[in-house]
Amino acid sequence: MTRPRHLSLSAAALALALPVLLSACGGSSEADEKPSFDESAPLHSALPKELQGEKSITIASNVEYPPFEFLDTDNKTVLGIDREIADGLEKQLGIDIVFDNIAFDAIIPGLASGRYQMAMSAMTDNLERQKEVDFVDYFAAGAGIMTHEADAGKYTTLADMCGTSVAVVKGTTEVPQAEEASKQCEADGKEPIKATVFPGQNQVILALQNERVDAILMDSAPGAYAASQTEGLVMSKPYESQPFGIVFAKGTDELQQAVQQALQALKENGDYDKALAKFGLESGAIDEFTINGGTQ
Repeated sequence: MTRPRHLSLSAAALALALPVLLSACGGSSEADEKPSFDESAPLHSALPKELQGEKSITIASNVEYPPFEFLDTDNKTVLGIDREIADGLEKQLGIDIVFDNIAFDAIIPGLASGRYQMAMSAMTDNLERQKEVDFVDYFAAGAGIMTHEADAGKYTTLADMCGTSVAVVKGTTEVPQAEEASKQCEADGKEPIKATVFPGQNQVILALQNERVDAILMDSAPGAYAASQTEGLVMSKPYESQPFGIVFAKGTDELQQAVQQALQALKENGDYDKALAKFGLESGAIDEFTINGGTQ
């Protein structure tokens, strides 16, 4: 999930990247400026009893993945598709949703340990992750390749990456994909893929810009958005498709079902589609919000 390149970031990209880079060194929660607690909200009674009396719920997120989540220029306010959807969930559930900005690979351990009950961070729902957490799927996503415009037609599938260097973000599905693709390259008598793992999306983009890597393997939706904000970079069509899900600790079935109902309500009132359209990702909209729909 990220992209490589040598040119400097555009002004628009810097506006997104710099606040995130400043926040990446620690976990910080967004300010709770718009209280949404409302016992009369349509689905407040669907929440677990222990949450119905709470004013807010703190959820885990790696706020470094535009357009799904990123920090505004105040380095505090969370913006993006996930925040827009969370705003809609607040109205349906009558409880504030506060984002806690932590490392991506710390999210599942945080859920498994009970520190968080829920996370929103554009996480791919797959069978391996379902062993530890549950998902309510809310977006149709695909993995793709980001590279320089000059190489746009050169790198379109994982098979094209044999003998190249790629950047991937720690904890993402692209890490094992790169490993498996490299093994296949060698089995086919070709040079392996040299994959370098970075802590976040901004770091992989900088690696590509500085020509440390030939390409980035990342989710195509945020990749397409980042490429549109960064001169000279392009994102391939997805080479693989899997759903993104809101993530839950095991044993939180009642909360999962409440969020699932809330998402369906947002779909019916148009707020869900508006959140995606605001960032040009209408193509990833889904009609049904399946629990643990990932099959790969």
